Amino acid sequence: MKMKIRIQKPWSNILLYGSSFVILFGMGMNCARFEVAEIGASGGSSPASSTSDNSLPAVAFMSSEQILKTMISATATEGLGELTDPADDLINNTYMQRNGSLPSVNTLDQATGPTMMAVTNIASTVCAKAVDRDRATGEAQRGDRLFFNELDFSKGLSEQSSDGVTAAFARLARNAWRRDVNQDEVDTIITYAQEFSVGANATDPAQTRLLAIGVCTSVLSAIDTLTY
Repeated sequence: MKMKIRIQKPWSNILLYGSSFVILFGMGMNCARFEVAEIGASGGSSPASSTSDNSLPAVAFMSSEQILKTMISATATEGLGELTDPADDLINNTYMQRNGSLPSVNTLDQATGPTMMAVTNIASTVCAKAVDRDRATGEAQRGDRLFFNELDFSKGLSEQSSDGVTAAFARLARNAWRRDVNQDEVDTIITYAQEFSVGANATDPAQTRLLAIGVCTSVLSAIDTLTY
């Protein structure tokens, strides 16, 4: 099913820090433990609203180093240590520039505006590498991609489907959050995708890449990814 693209102005710097990000940030309270997983794998912890149950473990922010490692592991974008890839250099530089705004202690009150902006900046660079890796796998070999199997990166937003966006979102979330997404979360990401499209060039393949980075950034910037 093709998306009914209603569209909005795309980001100029690939930073997802609008209403969709704020909603996604509140999703769940599960920590990230990583492997590339198939959609439909069994779920994990309860959403944030259920954390009042005393049987659930306490939730705390990861350290700045843990946040970076978590994002890299969740997207299978290892290789940062060698810095032989320009994408790794960008990730490292962004992390070093933003490190001072990342949590210095583990309490959730560290989720300030500057902290979450720093998280989003770092997530977007990690996601750019993950998306470009999948793009490098030709359309005929989409099945070999890790996350964006249904997206056609050779075409614009008008040729992408809501099912394709949902599938990529579910794979990324399963990997980062260790649970399946719920319907409210799916509805949120589809709304984001539709709003992203408003005002964009619907036939420009570059916009499909930016949408994929946005979906990925939403997942990596969510509280589930940043806490344990």
